[in-house]
Amino acid sequence: MKKLFLLALLSQALFSPGIELQAADSKTAKKAAKKPAAKTAKSPNNITPTHKNVKYGAHQKELVNFWQVESKEPLGLLLDIHGGGWMGGKKAETQRPHQLRHGYHVASISYPLVNEGGQQPQMLNAALRAVQFLRSKATEWNIDPARIVVTGGSAGGCSSLLVALHDDVTNSESTDPVERYSSRVSGAIVAGAQTTMNPFVIKEKIGEKTFDNPMPYKPFGSETIEEHMNNWDKHKELVLKCSPLTHLSKDDPPLHLYYNVIREFPTTSGGNGIHSPIFGELMLEACKKIGVECHLKYWEKDEGRPAPAIGREEFINKLLLK
Repeated sequence: MKKLFLLALLSQALFSPGIELQAADSKTAKKAAKKPAAKTAKSPNNITPTHKNVKYGAHQKELVNFWQVESKEPLGLLLDIHGGGWMGGKKAETQRPHQLRHGYHVASISYPLVNEGGQQPQMLNAALRAVQFLRSKATEWNIDPARIVVTGGSAGGCSSLLVALHDDVTNSESTDPVERYSSRVSGAIVAGAQTTMNPFVIKEKIGEKTFDNPMPYKPFGSETIEEHMNNWDKHKELVLKCSPLTHLSKDDPPLHLYYNVIREFPTTSGGNGIHSPIFGELMLEACKKIGVECHLKYWEKDEGRPAPAIGREEFINKLLLK
């Protein structure tokens, strides 16, 4: 299913919301200036959504904000999933004018959080459902269903990778019309994203100080990392289900990963470890083995690291613009 859908997709400051794309060169800037502008905003600097707090699922936190860009032709969509360790954070409520001048729509979702009683796989399922819902709105909201890209930082980046690599959850026989739509996307562009939640891999490859941040265990129902690892047989299936590397296969869409902390091993802090570029290295290595396009960008301050073959803005434009 993934291969067939991907073929369909191909035929048709960092990121716009939340994480800024890198500045465009003069040629790209001139091109962007010709792109259609967003619909009327109440403030010239804070553009509110065209469609605000639209329910995309049954949970009270499953809400989407959608900024529609005026166009005669359907446009691609950048879906932003906010970070916060799956424990906190919130969706974007406004956009700056320049974020809506790239020639594609923007959406941002909220979802169940650990601090509000949520637990995995609610976050994963919400992200998949959001893609299906937005695709169901393609005609009404003028979305090109073959050009949807997911983006986010930290936990939002992890969720984005999960969506990009997960098998299609479409159910053509469902009584829920949203479930009849595909959950597949054209690609993912993320920052500081975790590529595995396996605590044993994290400890070995990045360092146990990573666990100063509770993201590797609290979203799975554990109060401490010791409890989590000592009861691995109980948690293993769910943890691996919520690990992007588990879902990687040769027919997956392109990925672009960026990390803005220094690469260090072993990590010296939870903040460094949970956003370590070693996560990106693990994904890059796995993608190379099976031929999936993957780009890894290190922090500019981490000198001497290899640069990706393609920049972030070029990558996203390739996927979202015709």
